[in-house]
Amino acid sequence: MNDFFTISEESVFEETEKRSKFISYSFRVSGAEDVKAKLDTVKSKHWDAKHHVYAYVLNENSAVKFSDDGEPGGTAGLPVLNAIQSENLANTLVVVVRYFGGILLGTSGLRSMYYSGAKNVLKISGKTHFTLCKKAGLEVSYSKYGAVLKIIESFGSKVLKTDFEDNIKISVAIPEINFKSFEDKMFQISECSINDKSGDEYIAI
Repeated sequence: MNDFFTISEESVFEETEKRSKFISYSFRVSGAEDVKAKLDTVKSKHWDAKHHVYAYVLNENSAVKFSDDGEPGGTAGLPVLNAIQSENLANTLVVVVRYFGGILLGTSGLRSMYYSGAKNVLKISGKTHFTLCKKAGLEVSYSKYGAVLKIIESFGSKVLKTDFEDNIKISVAIPEINFKSFEDKMFQISECSINDKSGDEYIAI
């Protein structure tokens, strides 16, 4: 997968239904170990809660997982997962903590509240687009700087850093699918060189 959307920031959303308190957390995660660390943090903070329901989607191998954590099957983890997938998100974990208030909500009530909690926390978390990129260092003369910036923009690339020295040194991230064409275009420009090329990395562009 060359690109994906994930949350912009980690957030918390809280709501109450029939005295049961639902606290929803969103996290950006990079893999299964990161998921476990974030989940352990929530469980430690809410050690006295009856349920710690969660779901996540990872970009790598399109991995998905959810847990009802003691709630009736299909009423908790799956609605949370559905909320994540409805936003077309990856590398995203949502944990919904429930403090039972003594009144049963029924299966439809539970599904509604877990989906609502996940959907609302994702809404306030925002969305960021990540693209598989190659990083490169450019060295360009001052006279060609403006032309090079226009080319960088035309290839959907992102300037990461600029140093104004004898020549101008630019660190840039180029979408992997555009890199060969970008490289060919740069070679056509005199007083401009590409160096310090590095491997693929997902970068917000």
